[in-house]
Amino acid sequence: MSEEQRARKFVERHFPVTAAFLAAEPAEGEPPVFGPAEVQNAHDDQPEPFVVVRVAYRLSRFELFAALADGYATTNTGADPDDMTVQQIRSDVEAYLCGASWRDMEDLVETVARQIEGGEHPEQMAALRRAMDRAYPLHREPEPASDPVYGNGTVTLTTTDQGRVTEPEPEWCIGHEGQIVSYRSDITHRGPWEAAWFMGVEFFPAGISWAPAMEPVPVGDFWEFPPMDPGQLRELGALLAEQVGRVYRLANFLDQIRRGMQ
Repeated sequence: MSEEQRARKFVERHFPVTAAFLAAEPAEGEPPVFGPAEVQNAHDDQPEPFVVVRVAYRLSRFELFAALADGYATTNTGADPDDMTVQQIRSDVEAYLCGASWRDMEDLVETVARQIEGGEHPEQMAALRRAMDRAYPLHREPEPASDPVYGNGTVTLTTTDQGRVTEPEPEWCIGHEGQIVSYRSDITHRGPWEAAWFMGVEFFPAGISWAPAMEPVPVGDFWEFPPMDPGQLRELGALLAEQVGRVYRLANFLDQIRRGMQ
């Protein structure tokens, strides 16, 4: 018997209400793989990254729900789970796993199971289960291509949660051909991207994007920076202009060094 089967049998034996609450037909074959949704340790004072390490976890259905419940309680407790995006749901799960040991997980499964058995927060628990099923479907179907249809200032796209939906289309949006749209709330309009190229390397890519369900107004995207408003983009442009001057001075200094070696 595998560890996952033993964990399931333990919950079924000791927490029958929880087992019934989370019951579902398991997927056939290997379990589906999800994530990572985002880099977990990104912060303002982060040093220059050297590598990106990806870690994989095999989770039972009970462990997955417990991780979501803890991640939600820690980071998104004010949000309605039914309104959370798939990205937010998966980020909550990964945030918990990032700082937990397997012993922590065992304790957490028992804690959450006892809450369910005791009838604590039934509406919230049910909403978290619906969120888990949205973000981690047992039977993954291919995500549909957006297949956009454009009207007079509108675009119609295919979503997995609401089928074909029609949204206002900004004039500056370059279109949605080839985009994968899972949920209506994830629909994003993107403007032209501007980037510099030198010696075959693209750098300083910049553009405009807008996810109306997530952001009240369009934002500026620049490289790996968080979304920016116009003032922040101008401030960044000024700093880049200063850096251009430094590069020229560095080139002149390098020229002097080489001339001195002749």
